[in-house]
Amino acid sequence: MTKSRDVRLDALRGLFLIIMAGVHVPIPLSHVLQDPFGCNGAAEGFIFLSACLAGRVYGKTFQEAGWTAMSRKILKRARLIYFAHVVVLIPATLIIWALASKAPPLANHFSDFLVHPFGSLALMPLLMHQPPLFDILPLYVIFLAATPLLLAFGHRYGWGILLALSAIGWLVAQFGWDARVMGDPARLLPFRWGAFNFMAWQCLWMCGVIIGEKSLREHIMNARRRLPIAIVALTLVLAGLYWRWRFQAPADSNIYLWMDKWTLGPLRLLSFGSWTALLISWNPHPPARFLAPTALLGRHSLGVFSFHLPLVIAATTAIQMLALSNTWQIAVGILVIALLFSWAGILECRKQRRTNEGLQKLLKPSPQQPMSKSLVEIP
Repeated sequence: MTKSRDVRLDALRGLFLIIMAGVHVPIPLSHVLQDPFGCNGAAEGFIFLSACLAGRVYGKTFQEAGWTAMSRKILKRARLIYFAHVVVLIPATLIIWALASKAPPLANHFSDFLVHPFGSLALMPLLMHQPPLFDILPLYVIFLAATPLLLAFGHRYGWGILLALSAIGWLVAQFGWDARVMGDPARLLPFRWGAFNFMAWQCLWMCGVIIGEKSLREHIMNARRRLPIAIVALTLVLAGLYWRWRFQAPADSNIYLWMDKWTLGPLRLLSFGSWTALLISWNPHPPARFLAPTALLGRHSLGVFSFHLPLVIAATTAIQMLALSNTWQIAVGILVIALLFSWAGILECRKQRRTNEGLQKLLKPSPQQPMSKSLVEIP
């Protein structure tokens, strides 16, 4: 029997989508939603949960059907995410190119593209030019495409070597050694890699895949260690929350480099790891009815995330060009969130309709053969 989806994971992904939309639309409440959990925010949770699900779902396929079936399944998903990215990005870019002269906020948002529009357009399908907000899905595609090799290596040699190499990659990003080696390729072509440092964020993906794959074979956390780990994790979580909401360091303090989002700074990684350890050791089970609204978004995370990109750009442009008051800015932000739920509802209805049509085709008797007695007797 197939285990049903964990509504808690869907609910968390839906919550992260709401937070991201609230941050991307510049309203008076945006600063509240920026890193609300301490030194970490929604992007870390979104990528990590996706990695956990990839490790668990595709790791199970690897165990049951082998590497080839697993690879085909992963690459099919990666192609879907890639086409979702391109189908949203290219038309949006062409529209903004046409309107940029009349809408300064659009010109500012796509300023790098407008400097070299033809070269940038040629690089976009290659994931080598990523305008702001359009850099998470390319990261997701690359990580997902590499996952078959990670699972195969981990299955054969264990995860220790990969985890060590991943940690080295993260350290390389912290000291900026990757930038020193690569130099500035944008001097030759209009490359724009996006804000997320690949060498740093691969560590988060690697940890998620390992946890997801390990959960298939054994408990992620030993029962005897749950309580001490939960106590330490809770202490760190509370410290991070105090830092975020009550303590303010000087603006020129170097401490902010330790919690840098784009390179996944040490304090940021520690804060996220503390939340992860706390939730795994605690393992809460809130009532499903309370999780249902955000779980709806999480079940359709790819469609909702893709839909939110042009939506928040349009909302930001309207807010800035119309010089809306704070009240109207908040109203626009609420409208964006409401439209995300509406879109998720549409996707859910379409999914249910396809499922029902598939069941009807499955149960419909063949015109050449009479319905078997066993099917007739189904109540």
